[in-house]
Amino acid sequence: MKISLDFIGSNAFEKDAWKRRALPMAMVLIGAFALLLLALLSIATSNTEFFDNYFIWLYAANVVVGICLTLVILTLVIVIAIRWRKGRFGTRLVAKLAMIFALVGVVPGLILYGVSLQFVSRSIETWFDVQVESALDAGLELGRVTLGVAQEEILAEGNYIAEQIVQVPSGTTSDQVGATVMKIRNQFGIQEVSLFDIRRSLILTSESRPNKYFPAPSPDVIADAFKKKGITFVDQIEVNGGQRGYRVRAIVPIVRKKQASGKDIEDKYFLQLVRFIPEPLAKNIVAVESAYSDYQEKSLGRTGLRKMFVGTLTLTLFFALFVAVTLALILGRQLARPLLMLLKGTQAVAQGDLSPKPELDTGDELGMLTRQFNVMTRQLADTRTSLQESKSFLETVLGNLTAGVCIFDKNFNMVSSNAGADRIFGQDLTQMDGHPLSDSPSLVEFDQAIKEGFATMRLTVGIEGGQAAKDKNTSAPVWQKQIQLHSTNEFENEPGVTLFIRGTELTADLRMVVFDDITDVVSAQRSIAWSEVARRLAHEIKNPLTPIQLSAERLQHKLAGKLSPEQEEMMNRSTETIIGQVQAMKQMVNDFRDFAKTPSPQLKPVSINTLTQEILGLYEGSPIKTQLDPRTPNIMGDPTQLRQIIHNLLQNAQDATLEGVHQSEPVEVKTELVPYGELSGVPQNAVRLTISDSGSGFPAKILARAFEPYVTTKSKGTGLGLAVVKKIVDDHGAKIEIRNRMQADEVIGAKVSILFMNLAKEAA
Repeated sequence: MKISLDFIGSNAFEKDAWKRRALPMAMVLIGAFALLLLALLSIATSNTEFFDNYFIWLYAANVVVGICLTLVILTLVIVIAIRWRKGRFGTRLVAKLAMIFALVGVVPGLILYGVSLQFVSRSIETWFDVQVESALDAGLELGRVTLGVAQEEILAEGNYIAEQIVQVPSGTTSDQVGATVMKIRNQFGIQEVSLFDIRRSLILTSESRPNKYFPAPSPDVIADAFKKKGITFVDQIEVNGGQRGYRVRAIVPIVRKKQASGKDIEDKYFLQLVRFIPEPLAKNIVAVESAYSDYQEKSLGRTGLRKMFVGTLTLTLFFALFVAVTLALILGRQLARPLLMLLKGTQAVAQGDLSPKPELDTGDELGMLTRQFNVMTRQLADTRTSLQESKSFLETVLGNLTAGVCIFDKNFNMVSSNAGADRIFGQDLTQMDGHPLSDSPSLVEFDQAIKEGFATMRLTVGIEGGQAAKDKNTSAPVWQKQIQLHSTNEFENEPGVTLFIRGTELTADLRMVVFDDITDVVSAQRSIAWSEVARRLAHEIKNPLTPIQLSAERLQHKLAGKLSPEQEEMMNRSTETIIGQVQAMKQMVNDFRDFAKTPSPQLKPVSINTLTQEILGLYEGSPIKTQLDPRTPNIMGDPTQLRQIIHNLLQNAQDATLEGVHQSEPVEVKTELVPYGELSGVPQNAVRLTISDSGSGFPAKILARAFEPYVTTKSKGTGLGLAVVKKIVDDHGAKIEIRNRMQADEVIGAKVSILFMNLAKEAA
């Protein structure tokens, strides 16, 4: 598809400037006019006078603006459709944005429009329902009845006061009459009671403030009161900040007859009583009157009000659609240019072109995005160059390593290997990629060895309980071991390949194994070690044997024929005995020199607890403390060689304890069952034998070389004991560890631990 940039250029809409500005200006003017009209409509719906005066004009303007908005929306849609057909870049984005904004603005608007239309129509009809009008009439009548009752009550109370005044005996002072009136007034709760004579002169009042009492009514009102025997009024007043209230007044006449010159004379007075309607009741009466008045006014404009509400909702809907499409065009115009640049840059990166691309300085996040895109491409280019160099370097290093390197996944399937591994195994291991090594018969032993190594990687030999858990978290997750592949050749009785293996976990899913062929190194070490043994034996033992033999033979030769037959026979027998024992010692030295060819252990199921108890029977009377785990299973071992190990370690422990400070402390012998995880879903266990003493421990330089020949702390020792123990332990496929026993920072002895991994089949 041909891509054009005209959409985002300076002539985005039309070539001529006035054509480019016409549509945006029209959109702005129509939008402003629509907002103004919406504001006027809102005012009209809440202002009855404004509504009555300008309803027709507002309704016509509503229709005109709605048509204009519809035309603008159609114009914008046509512009987008034309540009879509021309294939201009960014049109699809603008169309999507317009559709999204239109949906976001219109769909909820249509829902609200429909609900609001129904609500307004039903609400307006509900406002002018017969029941509403009846309720308002009833409320208004209730207020009138309430005021009428208040008038009747105050008139009855005034008549009662008038009767009491009439019954007052002649000669009673005005103060006594006033006291009687005040007492009755307080009883009825009347705010003000005033007594006037017929000439409207004040006689007494309950108002304590001078000139604050309610003034006397007009003579016409007084005459009407005497004519009707009492009249009442309801006055509308303002209370508490301009709020409307009501006040009830009663004018009650009083006529007293007296004798004067034999004639009956009538004295006329009248009472004026004032009571204020309670404020809550007055508020309710005013509210009902106001609501009734508004209802009557709005009832006259019911149809116009409905049209105004519907018009307002419709105009709002069109305005929301207009705003949505306008925002889509504006945002699409802003987004198109940076996105075009990113599109071209992405296509170039996908094709491998990481060269810098042009940048836009728009002053916002989109411009920053183009700059960050160039930063990313530069980093990708640098990273690609660095990775290529690193890959080449690593391939060169791994290809020239004599050691073998293999990478496995979590299921021990081969992932990668180097040329050194191919040379050691004599086959191309790349054919094993994605498969376990056990698929090759010659690599089954190696596969089992690495699985066992990873299974026991975090298992520490000589640490117990919580200390083991603590060290487990701090020790490096690396294991190492020495194995021998193809221990016997099919045709010749000679050792096979000896490998020294180290393994670690690269990630949760990758494991690395590095191994060296140390067959020649092992052979050379053995030759050197036993050559030194032979040299020392020849020097220490064999050299004195020859003079001993020659001296015995010379003695026999010199005394021959000079002794009695019995003495000569005894001398010959003794000389032959000496010569024979010398020959036997020479043979023993030769046999010890040949110890390097010690036969392989004859493995069979052995109970380490039973074997230990048998050996401890030879140490009865010695301070030895035992702690044998009854759960310990049988192991595969050579009983003779295992006895040699236990004898040697017990003797060393007793000697060390006697040379230490705590000579009375017993030697501790302990066996225990040690679980170390699972292999192929099967729980794996090991047996640990620990012998501890209370001696002075080992110096650091001795501890690091404790298993080498002739390394010892004893004054009379040869230094071969632990070396022999180490060799036997290795031949049994076990692990041995020696360390000092610590109490705080003080050494309180030494401890040797042996971990037997090779359990009997019934125990495994």
